Amino acid sequence: MSKKRTLIIRIVSIVLAALMLLSVGTVLFQTVFAADGVPATGSDPQSKLPVFILIGAVILVAVCVLLPTLKKKK
Repeated sequence: MSKKRTLIIRIVSIVLAALMLLSVGTVLFQTVFAADGVPATGSDPQSKLPVFILIGAVILVAVCVLLPTLKKKK
């Protein structure tokens, strides 16, 4: 693969991962503040799934940014 194509794929991957991070962060933000106004009707008033997705998105962005620099050092 050419260096130009690799660079384009890397940039697109980072942009998509950043968009995923932003969207999951927005959902988490809305979930946290919407839970204050709604009374809890079930046993678990708030789902922990958005937190786990946000952590996964942060790890994905870190891997997309750090992996190429770690490969170049070797």
